[in-house]
Amino acid sequence: MANIVELRSMSEEKLEKMLEDAREELFNLRFRRASGQLEDYSRLKVARREIAQLETVLHMRSLAVQAAATEPEIANALRGQEWQAAAHFDYEASAWQVEFTAANKNVASAVVDLNKKRPRTKKEVEAKGQPRLVTSYKVAG
Repeated sequence: MANIVELRSMSEEKLEKMLEDAREELFNLRFRRASGQLEDYSRLKVARREIAQLETVLHMRSLAVQAAATEPEIANALRGQEWQAAAHFDYEASAWQVEFTAANKNVASAVVDLNKKRPRTKKEVEAKGQPRLVTSYKVAG
C-alpha cells in the first residue's frame, strides 16, 4: 500500500480502483477467516486501514471541491455550465488546490484549507460562525 503522500498524488480513477480492490480483498479475508482457512489474521487490520486511508483521501478531495464551489464568486462563474473539478494537495501551502473547468476552459481555481478548526457545538457556531475554508481564489474572465 502507498503512503499518504503517494495517495494524494494519484488520480481519482486509480484511487477508486484501489478502493474496490481493497474491499474485495477484505471480503475474501473475512470469508477465509469464517471458513477457518486464514492463517495471518493481521492482514485483516492492514486491509481495513488501507480502505480507511483511501476513503479519507477521496473524502477530503470532495470536501475541498464542495467548499470551493460554495464560494460566491466561483459559484456565479460556474452557474449554468457543466463543470468538472480536480483537486490535488499542495504541500507547500498545506492546502488543497482546486481547479474548475467547463468546456475545456479553466473557469476558476481556489486554495482550500481543510485543517482550520471548525466549531463543534451549536453554541460555538453562534458565537464564532463557520470558518472560511477558501483562503484564496481566482476566477478566469
